[in-house]
Amino acid sequence: MKQLAKKYLSHSEEFAVALDEIDFLERLKPSSALQYFQDLATVHADVIGIGFEEMAARNMIWVLSKLSVKYYRSPKVGERITVTTFPRKPSTAFGLRDFYVTDIDGNVIMSGSSKWLVIDINNHMIRRCSPLFSYSDDMYFPNEPFENANKALSDARDPEMKYVMSDVVRLTDMDRNGHMNNARYGDILLNAFTPEYLASHEIDRFDLNFLNEMKFADRYDVYCVSDDDTAEIRAQRGGDTVFRAEIRWKGNA
Repeated sequence: MKQLAKKYLSHSEEFAVALDEIDFLERLKPSSALQYFQDLATVHADVIGIGFEEMAARNMIWVLSKLSVKYYRSPKVGERITVTTFPRKPSTAFGLRDFYVTDIDGNVIMSGSSKWLVIDINNHMIRRCSPLFSYSDDMYFPNEPFENANKALSDARDPEMKYVMSDVVRLTDMDRNGHMNNARYGDILLNAFTPEYLASHEIDRFDLNFLNEMKFADRYDVYCVSDDDTAEIRAQRGGDTVFRAEIRWKGNA
């Protein structure tokens, strides 16, 4: 991974897994993985000239559309890990950014992929993404981290979903765009289940589709349907679906 990071457009940082980043089963929380990825993407976007301030000066912001995360194993508390991000060649509409989490021996223990839109701040219309990048094709990492990353999730199982809980967007959930922070959606995934259920179901992979933004004081309802293979979750704010998620459990791939 270090050699690849030298060859392609990339950014890496080292972390020690903190106690508040794991759940009661000592597994890395989905929100913690999302926070690592978000922090790295933010830093690297600044480095390559498409960060928050640069985009705001053009009346544009990055908005996360889809995200996928794969667990090969969960890092432990205190374990030192390296997180590396590689942008892939953007399309006209989407920016693509992948992530790899490696242990001290260089083994990939987690990976992720994300798909981003550029939105005009004034009219909320989608802007072209590819003109923001001026790198040659051979600077972009050519491979996605796993099959069918950033997949579109269907509503086919909506009639089977049962109400789980309701919550409200608080000040501590918000990001600097005034929206609910992307990482906080990872906590909603865990909170859709009981401790007993999670004790016998370990995440192999999860996918998120972000459909509508949430702001301070927005109330939302969470629905879920699950079995031994997968779980599907959606959050609803009135008549709008906020996000859809799919979790695949280990041992049932």
